[in-house]
This record gives sequence, structure tokens and C-alpha cells, in this order.
Amino acid sequence: MQKTHAFALLAPIPEEHLLSGLDAVCFASSRRVNAAQLDSDDLPPNHLPKIAFGSMDFEVFGEAEKLRGGQAIEVLIYASHAKGDQPLNPEATWRGLYVGSVGSRRGRYPGKAIYRPKSTATDSPTWAVFWEVQGLERLKMPLPIGSLRGKDKKTNYQARFLPEGSVLIEFPGSRS
Repeated sequence: MQKTHAFALLAPIPEEHLLSGLDAVCFASSRRVNAAQLDSDDLPPNHLPKIAFGSMDFEVFGEAEKLRGGQAIEVLIYASHAKGDQPLNPEATWRGLYVGSVGSRRGRYPGKAIYRPKSTATDSPTWAVFWEVQGLERLKMPLPIGSLRGKDKKTNYQARFLPEGSVLIEFPGSRS
């Protein structure tokens, strides 16, 4: 799937769900695959692994669906509720590729449970939409959120801006 450079997403996800999602990933044949998805007999052999995260930001993901034209979208992730010392100026420390979203069914993910991080098993069923990510990984170099700019905005976010929900942003490095 090709990736659009017209815009990107910035999303907060609790660190425990990121780590749980990453723990489900192993290496096989030099491709990253979700271990549970790899072992599933229900999925076709050419299946690309994904992880589904819940959100109430259905309007943001609806807009992303309209704009993306079937292409993947770069997602920068702020690890919220992280343990340990946090920098004074928040940073995106994870990335992935947004490949689509689905509406919830009574607040729950309507797809297979193997697509959800195991740490979400006890979550209350309160989500409006689930957005799906492939290629979840830690960034080698954290990206200061203050260096990012909202889509169609004239200035960058404030240095101490904390995303409380998912937002559309300019593709990093797209400004001249």
C-alpha cells in the first residue's frame, strides 16, 4: 500500500498498549508479523498484520478516510501515561502506518481479537471507532511535538502541547 505525504496523524496511545502491541510482534522471514496473526488458520497467507486501537475521535478518522484516497497515512504516536521520567517538552516516540478504521459494535472492536493489544482485554467497551495500524515501532530519535504543525495551520504546536486526542497534522518535513 502506498503512503500519502499530503498529511499525517498525531495520536496519543497509553504506553502499556503500545508495549503490548509491540510484544505481539516477532520477526519471520525478515517481515514483521504479529505472532498471533501468524499462527491463525483463519487468515490468508498474504495477510499483512495490524493492530487496532480504540478512539472517540470518529470525526478525525472520518476526515482521514476522506482525504487519504486509499493510501496509508504516517502516524506519529505520543506514548501517554508513560512510566518513568518524561521530557518537559512532549515527544512522539512511536510510529506506524494507519491503514483504515472501522466503527465499533456497542463500543467493542468488531474484528478479530488478535488485532487488539492484549493489554486492552480489560478495557470498558466505550470506543466509537477503531483505527488500524501496521508497522508499529519505536522511533530511533524522538520527534518533539512542538516541531509539528496541525493540518492547514500556520504555526507549529506549542513546545509543551500534549495531544488529548488524535489530530491531523502536516506530513513531517513537508514545509519548505
